[in-house]
Amino acid sequence: MTMNEDKIKKMTLEILKEILNRYPVESNYSNYSNPLYQKAWDIVQRAVKKAKDLQVDVVITILDSSARVIMTYRMEHALLVSDEMAYKKAYTAVGMKMESKDLKPLTQPGQWLYQLEMMLDNKIVSLSGGVPIFEGEHLLGSIGVSGGNSIQDQEIALYAIDR
Repeated sequence: MTMNEDKIKKMTLEILKEILNRYPVESNYSNYSNPLYQKAWDIVQRAVKKAKDLQVDVVITILDSSARVIMTYRMEHALLVSDEMAYKKAYTAVGMKMESKDLKPLTQPGQWLYQLEMMLDNKIVSLSGGVPIFEGEHLLGSIGVSGGNSIQDQEIALYAIDR
């Protein structure tokens, strides 16, 4: 990491902490201590590195355990629809506490979650690229990646969180 990137990271974290301190959160696991807030920039950098290796431009969204956006990063030539899809994939992963791709067989006709996507106004998607982020058994949040094909999006998300 260059000195300039390090300065930007530190400034971003300071601003984020200041904003979070303005809005107290009542929960058993306060986001003030959620390590995902400190790790978000590193996760995004890993995702961007993998996307560049795969020669694909993507959007990366990281949500906390309450589905609030911690960070969204858009590579220069990512498709416009990737912004919304990355968020929906991350939302699915955190909301269902499972990889978004694993929802696909459960939402087919005759299955117990059939039409879940429609019932939730399409906030939930059963596409690859949404992965929950756990620390032990505790859900910290999720990552959503969109812009490549389903295999690429999933590979980038898993690489970014070191799985």
